[in-house]
Amino acid sequence: MNTGRPFWVTLLINCVIWVFVFFIPFLLMEPRGGISSYLLRIGVTAALTVIVYYLNYLFLIPKYLFTKKFLAYTLVILLTLVISCVIVDLYYYFVVSVVQNWHHRPVPIFSRGMWVPLFPLLTGIAIGISIRLAKEWAKNEKERRELEGEKLRSELAFLKSQINPHFLFNTLNNICSLARKKSDNTEPAIIKLSQIMRYMLTDSMQEKVGLEEEVEYLNNFIELQKIRIADKVDISFTIEDDNSFIQIEPLLLIPFVENAFKHGVSYNDKSRIAIALKTTKGELTFTVENSRPSTKDSMKLGEAGIGLKNVSRRLELLYPGRHQLEIRDTGSLYYIMLKIKG
Repeated sequence: MNTGRPFWVTLLINCVIWVFVFFIPFLLMEPRGGISSYLLRIGVTAALTVIVYYLNYLFLIPKYLFTKKFLAYTLVILLTLVISCVIVDLYYYFVVSVVQNWHHRPVPIFSRGMWVPLFPLLTGIAIGISIRLAKEWAKNEKERRELEGEKLRSELAFLKSQINPHFLFNTLNNICSLARKKSDNTEPAIIKLSQIMRYMLTDSMQEKVGLEEEVEYLNNFIELQKIRIADKVDISFTIEDDNSFIQIEPLLLIPFVENAFKHGVSYNDKSRIAIALKTTKGELTFTVENSRPSTKDSMKLGEAGIGLKNVSRRLELLYPGRHQLEIRDTGSLYYIMLKIKG
């Protein structure tokens, strides 16, 4: 997690902490032989403790503990401890005992003194686990609060852009026109509008909804838009569903569709909007492609709905590492592709 602190500052703090930790025994016990003798005896143990700490903190915990591979983590830790203790034992036998001229050199490998480094090694591992779990909890808590705030802001912004007099008046005027003509489409249009309003005001308050509910909402939205633009635009919405039970955040797909209708419709040029949704083994692929009429060239992509930038931010928070968003603007064509992994 990026704390904003320069790397060299973090490294310096870590070095100071380790020096302080390993010099406490020297300051308290004042061993014979002075500091050189103390460093000779504690050198390898200290170095291995630091190595094992960072190996555990940076690699083992994320790879095994966070993925709930507890047995594999335990086995790797045990193997690391045994190897570390053997290294320390051999160091004492071949280096310390020779330099300090010990009269009785301990038997190397699996001697009683071999397990002396276990305490600092286990302490380093325990501290690493505690710190990493605490940081992970703090990170998740921060992201949860950020997600809740972002979701609320996104929903409010979406409601402001969608539930507004312009949208409602246009739809109601279209329905009123159908009623004057005594069209058979009047009642279906009213039902679609009521379903849209219910979904936006009630169903969208849920944390997740079934994909079929979002698709129904998109269908209703598209059908109401067709009443407004009549036959002036070639519109298609294709669905390929492998019956995967997929749940997504409500109102996640509509900004892309809204963007297409806002910037892809022209009453002078030939216009086209192609929307496609496909599910394969729990993965959702959603594409929206619309023409860019010349009269719309000056409009910016971010002007649509809550803005594609806002949608992109929602995706980062809701599906970190599990989504892919591709946006292409050729000047005459907008193409948006969203993939969400289950």
